[in-house]
Amino acid sequence: MINQSSFETPRVAAPGEPHLACVLLVDTSGSMSGEPIESLNQAINDFKTKTSMDDLAQKRVDIAIIKFDDVPTVVQDFTPISQMEPVHLDTGGCTAMGAAINLAIDKVKERNRFYASLGTPCFKPWIFMITDGAPTDDISLAAQRIQEEENKGSHGKLKFWALGVPGYDKETLFKLTKRVMALSDTDFSGIFNWMSESMVAISVSRVGDEAKLDAPLPGNAQVVPSDW
Repeated sequence: MINQSSFETPRVAAPGEPHLACVLLVDTSGSMSGEPIESLNQAINDFKTKTSMDDLAQKRVDIAIIKFDDVPTVVQDFTPISQMEPVHLDTGGCTAMGAAINLAIDKVKERNRFYASLGTPCFKPWIFMITDGAPTDDISLAAQRIQEEENKGSHGKLKFWALGVPGYDKETLFKLTKRVMALSDTDFSGIFNWMSESMVAISVSRVGDEAKLDAPLPGNAQVVPSDW
C-alpha cells in the first residue's frame, strides 16, 4: 500500500479564486557567476516581497523556480507567491536550455491540471526565461512545444518570455519566441519590478481577458525587434 502522507500536497491559496502559474526559468551556467547571479538573487527575493503586498496577487499568483546549468533542476515547485522561500541560486556548468524549457512546460501543464481538479479557474500561464548564452543542448523540441502552446485556440495556452542578459544569443531566443527582451547590464531590479506589476495587473483582470501590461520597462531593458 502506498503511504499517501509521504507525498507533499501541492500548495494553493484561495482555491476559489482564479490562479496564475508562473515559472521563473533561470540560467545558472558558469557565465552567470559573480555580479549577475548576485543581482538576480536579490531581484527575485524583492519580487516576492513586492508582489505579495497586493492582496489579490497574494491569493492568485503561484510561482515555481527552475534553474538550468548542466541539467535543469526544480529549485521551488509551485507555491503561492507569499510562501516563496528565500532564493540563493549558485552557478556552474553548461546551458541545458532545451531540457529546461521542456521541464517548465511540463510543470505549467501539470499545475493547470491541478487547478482543474480543484475547479479553480486559471489565467494563461507564464514562463519567464533568463539567459546570458547559447544552449549546449538541442532546443528544437522545446521551440516546437512553445509554438504549439502559444498557438492553441484563439489566444494560445501559454506566454513564453525570454530575457537576454549581455552575452545572450539572439538567434536562439527568436527560434523560441517573439517575446524577447534584453538588458544592457546585469541589474535585474527594474525588470522584476515590471514582472511584479505585470503579475498584479493579471491578478485583477478576468480569466480569458488579455491584461494590459502598462508598466514601462526600466531604462536598462528593451524589447528586441523580431527583425533584428
